[in-house]
Amino acid sequence: MTKKSGLGRGLGALISDDSMHSIEKNINEHGELVQEIDVNLIIPNKDQPRKHFDSEKISALGDSIEEHGLLQPIVLKRSGSYYEIIAGERRWRATKSIGRKKIQAIIRDVDEFTIAQLALIENVQREDLNPIEEALAYMKLIEEYKITQEKLSKIVGKSRSYLTNTMRLVKLEPIIQESIMKGTLSNGHGRALLSIEDTNHRIMAFEKIINEGLSVRVAEDMSRNFSKYFKTKTQQTKTTQKLKEITSLENELSLTYGTKVTINENNGKGRISIDFYNIDDLNRIIDLIR
Repeated sequence: MTKKSGLGRGLGALISDDSMHSIEKNINEHGELVQEIDVNLIIPNKDQPRKHFDSEKISALGDSIEEHGLLQPIVLKRSGSYYEIIAGERRWRATKSIGRKKIQAIIRDVDEFTIAQLALIENVQREDLNPIEEALAYMKLIEEYKITQEKLSKIVGKSRSYLTNTMRLVKLEPIIQESIMKGTLSNGHGRALLSIEDTNHRIMAFEKIINEGLSVRVAEDMSRNFSKYFKTKTQQTKTTQKLKEITSLENELSLTYGTKVTINENNGKGRISIDFYNIDDLNRIIDLIR
């Protein structure tokens, strides 16, 4: 007994058994048709939050696709005579890098806001964005599409405090943002630097962190106790003045006792050292003190 097709006689009459088998084979578990699309008809997503693509990682992904094939189709949207990427730009770039002419894709009809959401969610879930790109993507969704932080929190699966702290990173100076984007500075360091209000002090702290490879914990302590790590001009002036006064006292006492006198002082406490060169010299100094 021949099993009837669930597609109905009308559609079954229009499509051959071989073609039907080919279509059914290309339906994914969500019931979406996976198609082969010319890579040159595909354009990047203008709302793609990722701005920097690591060429070495793209090359490594290309090698993987060459050996194992594309494990997951990219997602596209029709845009005139082209297809705009919703999700999978790295896979598309990697596929092009190995010279393949076509790529497996699913075509969806979605609005601009959904495209922006999907692009952000894909990158955040895969941890493909650096903290600055992530912050800018969150801000774009909030400002352009007028959504609340509460709704955004649910969309990306992150807490509101995480979103707030991440978006604050864009307040940092460009040189610090660039370092975070390159990975030479972590977002934890960035948050610590935000606690330093003075711009010049913040740059000084940033340079010290980079030059000395300081941890986030040290950076946080530095933001709370800046003067502990850096002497301001006022402090340096006071220190210089104190040294001059101590030197003057040392000279005065040296003349009084006819020998070298050294004063070691720290925060109002210290020690006076008087040199003697023989027993007679010692007795002479003791007589003077008495």
